[in-house]
This record gives sequence, C-alpha cells and structure tokens, in this order.
Amino acid sequence: MHKLGHRITIAGDTGAWQWLFDSMPFPYVKIPLKGGPISFMRSVRMMREYLTDHPVDVIHTHYRRATLLGRKVQEHKPILYTVHLSHISLAWPRNLFTDFGDHSHVASAEAKDWLVHDAHVPSDKISLIPHGIDTQRFAVADEQAKLAARRSLNLGPDDRVAIYVGRLDYPKNEDWLLDLAVAAQGRVPNLKILLVGEGPHEAMLRRRIEREELGERVFLLGHRDPLPAYQAADAILLPSIREGFSLVCAEAMSVGVPALRTRTSGTSSLIVENVTGRSVPIDHDAFISAAVDFLSDLDGLKRMGRAAAALIRDQFTFERQLSATLDLYHSLVTLRDSKW
Repeated sequence: MHKLGHRITIAGDTGAWQWLFDSMPFPYVKIPLKGGPISFMRSVRMMREYLTDHPVDVIHTHYRRATLLGRKVQEHKPILYTVHLSHISLAWPRNLFTDFGDHSHVASAEAKDWLVHDAHVPSDKISLIPHGIDTQRFAVADEQAKLAARRSLNLGPDDRVAIYVGRLDYPKNEDWLLDLAVAAQGRVPNLKILLVGEGPHEAMLRRRIEREELGERVFLLGHRDPLPAYQAADAILLPSIREGFSLVCAEAMSVGVPALRTRTSGTSSLIVENVTGRSVPIDHDAFISAAVDFLSDLDGLKRMGRAAAALIRDQFTFERQLSATLDLYHSLVTLRDSKW
C-alpha cells in the first residue's frame, strides 16, 4: 500500500517482530497496549494525540483489545477488524471484551460461518478475503533448490522431511509431531521432522526430545526465515486446534509442498483432498495415523506438491489480496461518508 502511494501508520506494542516494523518506510507508533487498564488508557491518550495531527480514513485492527482501543479514538472512522483466529471463546466474561468492529474481515469460509452462527455478526458486515502469497519469494523449489536447502539444514537427499511452522504454544498441538516421530519409527524410513518457530512450549519440547532420544529425528530450529525449511520439505504437517486460515500452509504449498492439516478454518480453501494435500478431524490418533500414511507415499507427495503450487498461483496470490483489501477500504470510506 505504501508503494502505491497510500499513507500507512502502524500502532502497537513492542515485541519480537519490532525489528521488522522499524525497517519499514512508514511510522510505527509504540503504545503500551499489552498492559493493564492504566496502560490501556495511556494508549488511548497517545492515539488521540497522534490522530489529531495525523488523521486517517480507516482503522484496521487485528486483536480484540486493539478494537476496543479503536472505539475510544474512532470519531466516525470505520473500524475494520481482521479475525486471525476463529472459533475463539466468546463465553462470559470474554464476550464483554469482544468487538468485531464496524465491519469484519475473514480469510476463510469457515471463519465467516463461525462469525455468523456463533458470534452473531450479520453476514453483510463480513468480507471474505483470503490471504495471498508472494509467489516470487515463495517460488516452486526445483530439485537443485531442494538439495541446497537440505544441505543448509544438514539433511540428506534421501531423508523424508516433514515440517511444522508456527508458534510453539496452544492451540497449535505441535507436540503431536513428537508423537509422530515415535509412531513412525520403522514405518517411515529416514524421517526428519523440523519445527520452525518459538514459544513457551520450547523448553518442554527440548526436554522431551532428550528424554525420549528423538534428537536424530526431531529438530527445533527456532525463529527463522521458513523458506529454506519449505524448500527442503516433502510435506508440511499442521495439527492445530484452531486457525483463521494458516498462512504458513499457503506459503509451503506455493513452494510445492503438500499439506496434512486438521480441519480448521482455511482447510476447505487450501486442501483439495488427495490433490493438494489431506485433512483430518482434530483428533490426535487420526492425525498420527494419517501422517504416517501421508509421509509413506513419496510419489503421492510430489504429485500433490505440484498441484498445491498451481492452486496458490491460481487463487491465492498477494496481488489479489491487496486489490481486494483496497477495494474494501474504499467501500468502507464511501459508506462512512454517506452515513455521516
């Protein structure tokens, strides 16, 4: 959007990704949004002061607390709320702090259904815009790129490589990948499972890998660029309890990696059964059994990987996402002008 001439401001707390925002050519307003009530009101004051001198047309929020902040500084500006994780708890008292904005954006049909039926958001107040992938950055990995990526990760050309990319935290069920490493012994030769990401479960996972002597089959790679892992992989495995879409699933598919995932939001968009990957119920034993079968068929993985890459290029490009998002912003501003 910045490259197209739009004025962008990001406001939020500081965290692990701060370096990324600091390198961007637009302002980042640092507010103490993660704190308690006093920090929240301080954030409100800071944003009011900023918006007095830097008016905006649309407030786009990505978390419930940010939406509540947006309400305090709205002043007739439309609030668009992106639902990144559907099927979250709306029970009391969480329902008191849940605000889906003046309009909601979802990235999957399942997330939209949840908003309508569980959160009771009117259908005409929801826009479905799937996430898009930069297919030049996440290019299809040919054999040369795959071998190079494997060398960089100390993997062999004959290893069967499964990856997980994401937070090491609830609700991702990343520990199921360790259960898979145990279950697949003797059934999937040379299996290597790579976990890319960080989170509060990391220490627990390391202890279990050491205790169960899984160090030659499971590797915690920490927070890093996932592209080499995608390029090295035969499959991506995602056993989450909840998702909003799963951007990493689409990224891996763009590189030519088929996915096995639980049936969370985004599954029906990305998984054409036994064509681009497979899906299973959110059930531990079903996932482990399906993963062993999935990883055992290398020819099938290669076939599904080619179809997965084609699907992303046909339906889930970043250019499509950007164009649809800009159209949505314009429609919200037009609606605001007609309303006020």
